[in-house]
Amino acid sequence: MIKQHLKTVTSGQLLERMLQRPVAVILAVLLITALFAWRVPYLSFKTSVYDLIIEDLPETARYEAFKEIFGSDELIRVVVKAENLFDAATYKQLEALVAKAEQIEGVRRVISLPGVKNAVDLSGKWELSKFSDVLDDVALFKKNLYSSDGKSTILTLVLENGADPDAVIAAVKQMIADAPDSLSLYQIGMSLVSQALAQLTEKDFFRLPPITFLLIALVLFLLYRRLMYVILPLACVGIALIWNFGLMSLTGIPLSRLTMIVPVFLIAVGTAYCLHIISEYLMQAKEAASPCQASIETYRRITLPTTLAVETTIVGLGSLFVNRITAIQEFAIFACLGIASFLFVLLTFLPAVMALIPLPKGENATDVGKNVEAGNGKDGILERLLEIIAVIDIKYQKFTLPLIAALIVFCIIGIFKVPVETNPVGYFKDNTEISRNFHDIYQDLSGCFPINVTLNGREDDFFEDAQHIADLAKIQQFMETLPGVDKTISFADYL
Repeated sequence: MIKQHLKTVTSGQLLERMLQRPVAVILAVLLITALFAWRVPYLSFKTSVYDLIIEDLPETARYEAFKEIFGSDELIRVVVKAENLFDAATYKQLEALVAKAEQIEGVRRVISLPGVKNAVDLSGKWELSKFSDVLDDVALFKKNLYSSDGKSTILTLVLENGADPDAVIAAVKQMIADAPDSLSLYQIGMSLVSQALAQLTEKDFFRLPPITFLLIALVLFLLYRRLMYVILPLACVGIALIWNFGLMSLTGIPLSRLTMIVPVFLIAVGTAYCLHIISEYLMQAKEAASPCQASIETYRRITLPTTLAVETTIVGLGSLFVNRITAIQEFAIFACLGIASFLFVLLTFLPAVMALIPLPKGENATDVGKNVEAGNGKDGILERLLEIIAVIDIKYQKFTLPLIAALIVFCIIGIFKVPVETNPVGYFKDNTEISRNFHDIYQDLSGCFPINVTLNGREDDFFEDAQHIADLAKIQQFMETLPGVDKTISFADYL
């Protein structure tokens, strides 16, 4: 009984029933779109250097254990430059900065020159010249706390567990703005890199999709030469994007650098699907008696291949679900949902609109059809180029096939030579503030990206043994020989 019923209700019959009330279909789609659009303003942006962390890795567990023992490793380093740090007036300004930094909510402690002086000069009567002489004899402080020329120093702000980095960054920014003109200051650290990535993501969200829309609109106009056939694909893509962004907002998943790819991806892929449907519609419109008939005949021929194309795209994107990185899984989810929602729009909204718009009349329909088929005419540039390629492929197979094989081998070799970049600063252009500060700090001081190496003793009070401290110093000396390491600090240095 059920099989018999399914046989009688074909996709064509469903389409015919739907197109009996095209206005109702359009209004229903627009109502759903309005509901999702209501949530779009609540979409959040968040991009962190920790987005690519895999939760169930042993390294992640060790990192969490490290934070339980030693606290957060989130650091903000404030670089202070002056003519002479050990000038009385300058040093007093530096002490004032440290006092302000210690009052910032979320800062656990501040490591600074004034802090060191307070620790070693218990009487508080040392002259700055004497303090400078003491520092010169301690390798621990060089490049870590101040530069060898005495013109640069660092205030290292160690954040509390659960501190709001954005709030701390804002407070430090205000502190820098209020600093005396005789001092030059900037802040750098992983927290600032994450914040800058989030800001760029938000900026790209409002910039890249509109630019993509404009470029595709130009291509569609050059192809069809009619405004209606430019608006239709862009309207379908726009509806699918609103559904996608609204769903992201409802689920509370923020827009990141990876999910930012989804809107541009949907615009490009969705427009391609629309091109096939509209091209078929223009061919059917030449002989159709009404817009409704042209829409029905179009979808009788195009529904199956379009659905299969969308399904294969979803399967390809769905393969990313096996990836263990959460950010990549989120991209896969919303890319698949975006493509699926776009298919729904193509099978409901687009045929309903086609059933209402007037058919192209006479020569106009023929001209548009020729534009689609031959690249703006029978002797168009695109047609001539494709004809040349076809002739070469057919007549010169002894040359083209070995050439293609050689290119394939060359590309396969290149796959194994693709570099993997994990430095988040590499995402920024050289002229950005983050990149400039990152490259400036290690000119005279140690860099801003620390690596913590934890050593576990086999027994209690293991590192109270002099021999074990000596072993620790040897390990530290080895680490100083590693490329990219500009400064090492250990318990041995403090002793």
